[in-house]
Amino acid sequence: MSREFNIDYVFSFIPKMLSYLHITLFIVASSLVLGLMIGLLVALPRMYNIPFLKRVSQVYVSFFRGTPILIQLFLVYYGLPELLKLVDINSSRWDVLWFAIATYALNSGAFISEIIRSGVEAVDRGQIEAAQSVGMTGYQTFTRIILPQALAVVVPVFSNLVIGNLKDTSLAFTIGAMEMTGKSQTLGSATQHFVETYIALSLIYLVISLILQKLFKVLENVLLRHEHRDTARKEPEQRKGFVVRHLRSPRLSKGGKGI
Repeated sequence: MSREFNIDYVFSFIPKMLSYLHITLFIVASSLVLGLMIGLLVALPRMYNIPFLKRVSQVYVSFFRGTPILIQLFLVYYGLPELLKLVDINSSRWDVLWFAIATYALNSGAFISEIIRSGVEAVDRGQIEAAQSVGMTGYQTFTRIILPQALAVVVPVFSNLVIGNLKDTSLAFTIGAMEMTGKSQTLGSATQHFVETYIALSLIYLVISLILQKLFKVLENVLLRHEHRDTARKEPEQRKGFVVRHLRSPRLSKGGKGI
């Protein structure tokens, strides 16, 4: 049973948990980099409608989006070594951290594949055809036309995925990974001040999430700056057009009654 609440423990626990922050961020960053590669490979068959591979990618996405991350952690941690034994690979000495990264990468890949697909499909097909008509190659069309617009569309969704991954890493301790949540469990068991431990942990996650939200908001504004400029140019023209139409109104023309 927990001891009497003491706010001093909250402040003393925060630095101890922060000493494991680099492990949490390493899991997030590594899984996202691998997830981007996996997501691109999974998205391609669905974008180009490759029959068999399209079905495989659909099953993969459905599984990892439709099952809890905790179950996925256990499946990878206990199931992957059994699969590796079939090809004579001994994973018994592997750091548990790599199993956690593999799980989050596979999970992220499923969501990222949908983000990539929706971002590309959001680009007007007419722009792609126009780029091809002026002689742009497929690579030029992708890098100059599709990619800038797709990025602007997917950044808000991708930011939610990153923050979600950050919070999901709190489950990595269930397979023995010693990150911030694992350290909080150790501190709580040693001091019996569990409430203070989880308050300190929640504050750390909250601050990091707010920082990530701000960073992605800045990135989104940078990617959308051309749209802001277009809007700023159109507004005076729209106002001017409204004034001209208003002045040409029959009620304001010569001989009209006015308003």
